Amino acid sequence: MKLLTPYKAIPVILLSAFMLLSACGDRQEASVKEVADREPTERAEDTTGDEDLEVALDSGDEGALVWGGQGWEQDEAMDFYNTSQGSQLMPYSWFLALEQADSDRLFRDSENIRRFGYIPQGKTPGINPDGLPIGFVKDDNPEDFLSHTVAASGHSADSPDLYSQYREWLGLTCAACHTSEMIYGNQTLRIDGGPPLSDFQSLIEGMSAAVTATVNDDDKLTRFAQDVLADGGYNETEKQRLKTEAAAFLGWLNNYIEINYGGLTSPYGYGRLDAFGAILNRVTSSFTGIAQNATPANAPVSYPFLWNTSHLSWVQWNGSVNNHIGRNFGEVSGVFAHTIVKTDNAAERFDSSAKIMNLFRLEEYIGRLQSPKWGWPLPQIVQPQADKGKALYAKNCVVCHGIRDADGKFPMTPVNPVGKQFIDINMIALKTIGTDPLMAMNFVDPALNVDPGVVRPYLPEPYRTADKVPRGVMLNVVVGAVTQKQIAAFNPPLTPDQLLALTGYHLPEDKGGAAPPNLVAYKARPLNGIWATAPYLHNGSVPNLDQLLRPENERVQSFTVGGKEFDAVNVGFKPNSRGNQFTFQTVDGQGNPIPGNSNAGHSGKRHTTTKGEDGEWSNYTDDQRAQLIEYLKSL
Repeated sequence: MKLLTPYKAIPVILLSAFMLLSACGDRQEASVKEVADREPTERAEDTTGDEDLEVALDSGDEGALVWGGQGWEQDEAMDFYNTSQGSQLMPYSWFLALEQADSDRLFRDSENIRRFGYIPQGKTPGINPDGLPIGFVKDDNPEDFLSHTVAASGHSADSPDLYSQYREWLGLTCAACHTSEMIYGNQTLRIDGGPPLSDFQSLIEGMSAAVTATVNDDDKLTRFAQDVLADGGYNETEKQRLKTEAAAFLGWLNNYIEINYGGLTSPYGYGRLDAFGAILNRVTSSFTGIAQNATPANAPVSYPFLWNTSHLSWVQWNGSVNNHIGRNFGEVSGVFAHTIVKTDNAAERFDSSAKIMNLFRLEEYIGRLQSPKWGWPLPQIVQPQADKGKALYAKNCVVCHGIRDADGKFPMTPVNPVGKQFIDINMIALKTIGTDPLMAMNFVDPALNVDPGVVRPYLPEPYRTADKVPRGVMLNVVVGAVTQKQIAAFNPPLTPDQLLALTGYHLPEDKGGAAPPNLVAYKARPLNGIWATAPYLHNGSVPNLDQLLRPENERVQSFTVGGKEFDAVNVGFKPNSRGNQFTFQTVDGQGNPIPGNSNAGHSGKRHTTTKGEDGEWSNYTDDQRAQLIEYLKSL
């Protein structure tokens, strides 16, 4: 799609405005001569990125890889995996050299990456030369960017200026949270845009442990420094400078962990993340420098699957967003885009490392992504059963979850003033659906309102005089300001149609666009490809489709998650299968409900019961559940 003129991306820098210099214990260090004479410490064999491109695309962790394409060519899939969106987590050379906390194996070693549920990739010249996992990427812009703003942005004057030292950063891409795999027999099925069984919380905590060990263990530090300074700059002075920088970074990273995970009653586990909570904390607390604005990110949800997303009327589990570029700027803000908000210099406020051109490019890919199709090596669909399931679906499920008509079109919204339609999304009120309320309520709870700080002058008029404002309002204002600032940098300016394309042709209310839906609700989207998206319900509290179609009081209260072996009968992942293991629990050891983990709801009329010929509602029988499941495989 030829849309935007070439754009010189805003240069990339990250996070030192939010880093705190942590104290390090005194240590007796070797002299420079002793270090120079010391033999390099040997590291265990590195298995990172040891596959070539062909293997990266054509083999999985367990047997040969089956890749369905889903409307993408392989080069488009590779582009999706490896395109930076402006996320910057740590200096890139550090990530390449960082060892695991309890061994001398690299943190990025394929076995360790799999342990966190992410997918290793082979080395690809010119695209991924270091063999980073899917969704991990080098973010490299050599231009100076905001280096003059460090002091004004609240960065401690006595801590190292990582801006001036590093121009290459490790970041995360859309693919990190939206690429999945499942194992069936001796085949691995790659699902682009699918929800992964990854554990981001453990990844970040593991990274913190690794940096802590590097700072505190001189042998680790020496190996780390020799790798980072491999261009001949290694000496004892530079090693100590690197240690100070790593300690400062560790202070920032541990602060991120404490803000988001410190108040959790249970870990997220595999396949879940409170990304919305982390985004809101970044925007309202980290960006503004107001610590008391933060609240635990305690409402983890399953990663949404991406097919159809670009065409939906509303996205996010609570239907709170429709504007494409706004959604994507919010997302990259949550995964470590460096954005300047707290500064005395208004001219630099809302500068960000987020890359508008790349975000638009990724959205174009998502717009072409198709749902995965059930097929080989999976067993054939039993068509007589599927036909009966189709009748049950039409009788009960289609009221909420629309399907394609004879022309292949989903139910659509009315045409908007610029001639565009979107897939109509039903927002089902919490009191109706009955599922865990925490994610939706966290977004609207006035008890979580925040001090806007330096953002106050940019707020809409009704909020400028308020003591505290909703976090969603802050998110909209900051993301909108960042977006507008980057749009203003285009030369020549974007045309009106180009601006509309950036937003996905969604209009604000005052321009004839739709009003936001009920936010105390969850969306019911089309179910094409639903077979590839276990666990189920918005919070991942139900292991398979068979369980989902049972009344809530018959569902299991705990199950293991993390293993990738696919159950083609019940449609989910096999419990206690090979691979990673985490026990998901709906109640604690005393039988008390765990907030955010409820598997209640989506039960009763039309959800788990159907009306018989006698006019009475009754639970689906075993045969009826199997029929519905067989039909859902075909969507």
